[in-house]
Amino acid sequence: MKIPSLPMKWGQRQRHILGLDIGSHSIKILELYSNGTGSIIKSIGRALVPPQAIVDGSIKEPDKVAKVLKALLDNLRPKVKYAATSIAGYSVIVKKIIVPYQDEGEIERNLIFEAEKYVPFEIEEVYVDFHALDREHKKNSGTEIFLVAAKREIVDEYASLTQEVGLCPAVVDVDAFALGNAFEGAFGLLNEPIVLVDIGAQKTNINIILQGTSIFARDMAFGGDQLTEAIQEATGLEYGDAEKIKITGSSDVAITKEVTAVCRELCDAWALELRKAIDFFKANSSPETYPTHLYTSGGSAFLKELDILFSDIIGLPVNILNPLHGFAVDRGIEPKYISSVAPQMAIATGLALRTLTK
Repeated sequence: MKIPSLPMKWGQRQRHILGLDIGSHSIKILELYSNGTGSIIKSIGRALVPPQAIVDGSIKEPDKVAKVLKALLDNLRPKVKYAATSIAGYSVIVKKIIVPYQDEGEIERNLIFEAEKYVPFEIEEVYVDFHALDREHKKNSGTEIFLVAAKREIVDEYASLTQEVGLCPAVVDVDAFALGNAFEGAFGLLNEPIVLVDIGAQKTNINIILQGTSIFARDMAFGGDQLTEAIQEATGLEYGDAEKIKITGSSDVAITKEVTAVCRELCDAWALELRKAIDFFKANSSPETYPTHLYTSGGSAFLKELDILFSDIIGLPVNILNPLHGFAVDRGIEPKYISSVAPQMAIATGLALRTLTK
């Protein structure tokens, strides 16, 4: 049976597409345009998603999520109606493989056959696609690709939600790849390998890039919600209060001591998981691809001294990613607001940048 590819090719470039990051904690929207010399932020915003409305990447309460998204769109009033979204988590498989074909057309014709060897789902249940890497296998016996398989039901959920609020789903991406696109848009192509870590509410994306190409991508099962829930358990606070204290701290000395201990324990565990992933990559790579810096993004990137802790355990310099670095801002948008939300807009930025690259 012939299985259709994803609604749009991963990596396809189009102009004027809205970056729409639908996360389990919040929805982020970014609209960009170009004046010929650079990227300009036309509209930007975020809105909180009701708890448990999106779980493990699956939209459990589409009516509630649609209501939030519609309100955000009504507030921002973007002119663009085509949207790029992305998915991650258990419903998506991203695997680097070598296929015995040189031509992209030949890869596409044989993709289902190759995918059946690696995808742990029924092949009829997934959309499949691929991204060919620039580097060929060292024996020149084939082509190295990222094989991408996404559960059809999840992709269709996001497409249906997008259509319900009056947008047209134009591109479906993978979070980790959108993250790499965001870094490239802000800082260009670097000649050194970089680790990008986006810490979401329920999952974390890690992407190692070199000269604009992803050379390692993985989703990891930890995120900011895990930390908030641990703070709740330790202090007895309500979720909203625990979430606030996680980022801003507390004037209560006893609570501060408890929260600090909880945060330290979990963030140590996060750092160790990230180090294992990076060590795994290095064990299967050549020294010239070993990463030299790590950038964090997502809501939890704001955690106090997280960069220092990650640097100590992982052994790399750590910075918070500003994916909007160097972007101009349209009239009516406060630069202070941009700086406050920028690290949370990394995936939305990577999606919106597709509108600016041919």
